Amino acid sequence: MSSVDAAWWRMDRPHNPMVIVGVLRLNRAPTLKALRCVIGERLLAQPRFRQRPVHCHGADFWAVDAHFKLERHVVRRVLTAPAGEAQLEVLVGQRVTQALDAAHPLWEITLVPMADGAASVLLRIHHCYADGLALIRLLAEVSAGDPEASLAAGTGAAPYTPSPPVAQAPPGLLDDLMLLLTQAARAVDGGPQQAADSPAHAGGAGGAGDAQTDLSLLAAHYARVAVALGAEIIRLAEMPDESPTPFKGKPGPDKCIAWADPLPADRVRQVARAFGCSINAVLLSCLAGALGAQLRSLGTDPRKVEIRVLLPSPLRSARRASAQAGNHFGLVNLALPLGITNPVARAWEVHRRIEALAGTRQALLMHLLLGVVGLLPGELQTRALDLLAGKATAVITTVPGPPSARYLAGSRIDDIMFWVPQAGDIGIGISILSYDSRFRIGLMSDSALLPQPRQVLDRTLAEFARLLPLAQVMAEQQAGVLAPTEN
Repeated sequence: MSSVDAAWWRMDRPHNPMVIVGVLRLNRAPTLKALRCVIGERLLAQPRFRQRPVHCHGADFWAVDAHFKLERHVVRRVLTAPAGEAQLEVLVGQRVTQALDAAHPLWEITLVPMADGAASVLLRIHHCYADGLALIRLLAEVSAGDPEASLAAGTGAAPYTPSPPVAQAPPGLLDDLMLLLTQAARAVDGGPQQAADSPAHAGGAGGAGDAQTDLSLLAAHYARVAVALGAEIIRLAEMPDESPTPFKGKPGPDKCIAWADPLPADRVRQVARAFGCSINAVLLSCLAGALGAQLRSLGTDPRKVEIRVLLPSPLRSARRASAQAGNHFGLVNLALPLGITNPVARAWEVHRRIEALAGTRQALLMHLLLGVVGLLPGELQTRALDLLAGKATAVITTVPGPPSARYLAGSRIDDIMFWVPQAGDIGIGISILSYDSRFRIGLMSDSALLPQPRQVLDRTLAEFARLLPLAQVMAEQQAGVLAPTEN
């Protein structure tokens, strides 16, 4: 088990289980048998999903579940009448805090028939199995672009050919740490390629002088990594606490979930182009405006506070680009400007801050730091993870989903929503997912810190509605349809 995956496994808290929760909305309900056939044929082609994490003799590793039964992991649940949206929301809210059975692989798929003949598929999977991008790639593997191809072999579909397996990280804690160091070394100074690619290169076929030179280069290379990592640890430790707000506190056992109406992707791109911002900046700016308005309604002046959010940032490499399991991302801290009331100015400021973070090595160093934390003994690991999570109020993740509609077990996936877990004492998790030309925003919050997450999502949509006419005017000015007026 990689040390990074082990760190995510160890982040579980009674009030914050590290379980990713998703809902697929299907246009019609498949049979439980059809769904089990597809999951058994396609999901279980990935060995990870027959395994469970275990800790033994001071090490964390993946162990095959000798008593694995697909029927235990793919189940059916009937909602109480009238089996509509409200009942589904209650069910999801209940399941987000329920721990998965540690005696078996930590994932579960629940088929939920709806009253109108449609269905929802509730997915729960522990974060140690995969990050958001890996899960989207896995969804693409399990589903298909047409109804017939989405069925399992023997039920009307052509024989299924799984994607080639992705090379796994080398086994052993020392090898794992060396891999993490190598990845960080490439980012810190782009150092000597041969030495970075192979820590054992210094013992190669060259002469004694060459070997000595390689050893010196390698030592200097990793010394720079250690300095950069140490600076990141100091930065985290010395980062001042956030301004006190109602969003920050000790979470309790109860969670609230909500999802917003979808935003058309072409409208979001239109706004982003008009303002010269990224799509992420536009959506995060709307969320910042909504959180600021929520604070104002609670008696806190948003002009006097900023909150930090953790943004997962994918790490680029050929191996990670095709991985369907594992965690291959880092984290960056972004301060949200809640007090800027002008929506355009706020979008520009969020864009500026995101661009500033993109020029740093913070994401990869945080990934490395998580890997090092995953090698620590229990108590030290807990303290280190609390330090990493203790400087933020929320987690906000953005995941690009399939650009066109997919099918699962013969049924069309009309919509996808998911909710990201929160580490440590973080009480708010916000998820942004694109699917089939729409953006969906989901919010999970601690009921003691943000008991009405739907209010925040409604305000987010209202903030976006404010941007649309402004974007139209700016686009017309840029096209020369309207000449800018002189003051």
